[in-house]
Amino acid sequence: MKQVILIALISIFFVVINFDIVVAEDFTPAGFKNIASEKTGPYKTTLQISPPEPIAGPVKFALVITDSTDGSGIFDAKVQIFAEPEKGPKQYTPGLNSQKFGNVYIGMLELETGGVWTVEAIIESKLGNGNVIVPLQVKERTRSANSITGNILFVGVTLVFIFIPVKLWLESRRVR
Repeated sequence: MKQVILIALISIFFVVINFDIVVAEDFTPAGFKNIASEKTGPYKTTLQISPPEPIAGPVKFALVITDSTDGSGIFDAKVQIFAEPEKGPKQYTPGLNSQKFGNVYIGMLELETGGVWTVEAIIESKLGNGNVIVPLQVKERTRSANSITGNILFVGVTLVFIFIPVKLWLESRRVR
């Protein structure tokens, strides 16, 4: 009787732990984050970014496109991805089909500065047109300027690079 109760408790534990892990609607690959999921024109779209917390530099965008009526993937769309900072020129990349998932369109942009960027994805196919517009907060890239441990590490490495050649030079002079 104790074994049956123990097995039942363990089973309930695993069911409770794994209850909300599988959500087919919000598929997000590792390293990506959903920033917009909406119906636009005849499409249901999900816009994803990598890295999940973008910093100034290269940012990868993935746009998942499905038919809003039947949920089937859209494999023949022309996708254009734009990003525009508060001040500065607008950037562009085409969204290219993923080899593994044909309805996932991937593009990469170099977001050069921190701040708020406006990201727009324009979709065209035989079903019609649609677009997704979303603001994106990009963090400024820094060299751990506020981290005392980073500064101590930098000073330590610099001293080692100075100390070792000087020590070797002094020892070589002593040998002569």
